Amino acid sequence: MKNLAYVDRGGVLFVGIAVGAVLSLSFETGGKPLGALMAPDHAQAQAAARPVMSKPIASSCGDDFPLSRQVLAGLRANRPLRIGVLGDSFGDGIFAATNGVFAQRDGFKVYQFSKEGTGFTRYQSLDVLKDVKARFVEQPIDIAIIDFGANDTQGVRQDGHGAAYMTPRWQEVVGGRASALVGYLRDQGVAVAWIGLPRMRKADYDGDVQAMNAFYAGLMCKLHVPFVDPVAASEDRDHHFAKDLIDPDTRAPYVARADDGVHMSFHGYREIARPVLTRIALLARPVPATGGQEK
Repeated sequence: MKNLAYVDRGGVLFVGIAVGAVLSLSFETGGKPLGALMAPDHAQAQAAARPVMSKPIASSCGDDFPLSRQVLAGLRANRPLRIGVLGDSFGDGIFAATNGVFAQRDGFKVYQFSKEGTGFTRYQSLDVLKDVKARFVEQPIDIAIIDFGANDTQGVRQDGHGAAYMTPRWQEVVGGRASALVGYLRDQGVAVAWIGLPRMRKADYDGDVQAMNAFYAGLMCKLHVPFVDPVAASEDRDHHFAKDLIDPDTRAPYVARADDGVHMSFHGYREIARPVLTRIALLARPVPATGGQEK
């Protein structure tokens, strides 16, 4: 791939207007960024390949992701935008996918803030907020992609008291911790997006995961944070767990899931993160017209 000179991104207001228009359109088209701008044959191919990637988000949940104070400052300074991926082992997978998409693209840097085995019910082993604060001091970021929950389908303890999964007290504690994390990042001027969990193979665990997705979808709506529900992108036409799926672009089959029936392949993580990564890619440095053929 040939290297091209890029124009200065100092005209950030024009970028902001363009990105804002596309993001607004994405909410009107079922939470699928750029879906309405696709060529008809491509859009039809996606529809034929699998169900809609993410559920529609109510207009009251709208957001301006990935525009934020830090992102706009990065654009004005014409420096690389710093993407941090937070989460558990699913966060590790999303990091790998995000890094794979942006590592070779000028104008972006990707950092891993995720750590397997962590979660909002496991603060006795790792306080997620404290950990992120410490990491942020060493490595500030402009955009945060968050994926927690795989380890949290269990009870939680706080101040010596326990609460069973999804009880009102559980939702208060876990919701408070998640909200505090989002609040801290936003106070730093960071743009935040949240990715849910995919369809799971075991029925009982899948039921818990769908409850988790519903919980975070509601919470993120209140916080005006975009929430991607990846279930439709991780199931077959009959809405069942499927290890092999169809790529929406090439229409070729690919291995989407790990053998454990929980985690995903690199390709699978990229697909469930696609709505968020597509939004971020809109901020890529524009390539100027060359005025003639390349030599």
